[in-house]
Amino acid sequence: MGCTVADGPGFGMYPTSAPWPPGVFQCGPASVIALREGDVHLDYDMPFIFAEVNADRITWIYNAWTGSLKKNSSNTHTIGKYISTKAVGSYSRMDVTEKYKYPEGSSQERQVFEKALEKLKPFMSLRATSTRTLREEREPSISGKFKITDILTVGKEVNLTLKLKNLTGDSKTVMVNMTAWTIVYNGTLVHEVWKESVTLSLAANEEIQHPVKIAYALYEKYLKADNMIRATAVCEISDETEVVVERDIILDSPTLTLEVLDQAHVQKPVTVQVLFSNPLDELVKDCKLIVEGSGLLLGTLKIDMPTLRPREQSQVNFEILPTRSGTKQLLANFSCSKFSAIKGMLSIKVVE
Repeated sequence: MGCTVADGPGFGMYPTSAPWPPGVFQCGPASVIALREGDVHLDYDMPFIFAEVNADRITWIYNAWTGSLKKNSSNTHTIGKYISTKAVGSYSRMDVTEKYKYPEGSSQERQVFEKALEKLKPFMSLRATSTRTLREEREPSISGKFKITDILTVGKEVNLTLKLKNLTGDSKTVMVNMTAWTIVYNGTLVHEVWKESVTLSLAANEEIQHPVKIAYALYEKYLKADNMIRATAVCEISDETEVVVERDIILDSPTLTLEVLDQAHVQKPVTVQVLFSNPLDELVKDCKLIVEGSGLLLGTLKIDMPTLRPREQSQVNFEILPTRSGTKQLLANFSCSKFSAIKGMLSIKVVE
């Protein structure tokens, strides 16, 4: 869908949409130029879209025993870091970040943020939890990060390392509470799949590594189509602010390989081959393939595929009948008992 609506000189409007629970759906439009300048008072969804690309990320620690929330840290650089769209005439990514905001961390970007907060004050029931209004936190005595140590593939064990470094000349004892949750693309938590608590000792300026292993059996039932898992470690040192280490990881799905076996001609049948390999050590059942392509197929082609044994490869051949010349796209979607949506695409050049 595309539209342009004028709401003032120089402000072209572009549609955008995002779900807003419960039951409300915000669907723009919002001026890209006005977003860049912080003019959040204009119609229609300016505050909402401005927050999507400019908000500070505040980390809170939730106490499950008391139900209380405690602010841990603020980060002004993680939201709106890369804003992309599909390039015209190709499948490459086009970076449009500079159209939506001034360079991250620049004086212009901070000024626009403050301008937007001022314009929103009459409508705010709560004070902004921004790094501009919260006191500066004390610098932590340790730093940490999760490092990937093996290939991330659905069906395999997830192997990470938690790296902690002592930033001081004193020894530190760290209580680490780690969890892993399956999530969806917008960060919404789905289900806790793993947790571990451990006490680690760090000598002065020492860096240590602690292995993290999440078995496939723990996450297989709760992994969504986005194939995402969030690993979090809350690191506690006596009389100091907790250090939260977090990483979102994406597991690779098996690939669906498409190949046209001959030159495609208008009004002449040509065979397409599809290959899929079961990467699991168990049966994959209820296998279905759905194929569609404008100018290549009349309607949608649905194919039932046989059950696949562990590590077995399946091959399916079918015919298409091109009706127009030019470069056409064939889209395939494979689903089964273990994978909900494995997609493949093939560009086919059709000649007369």
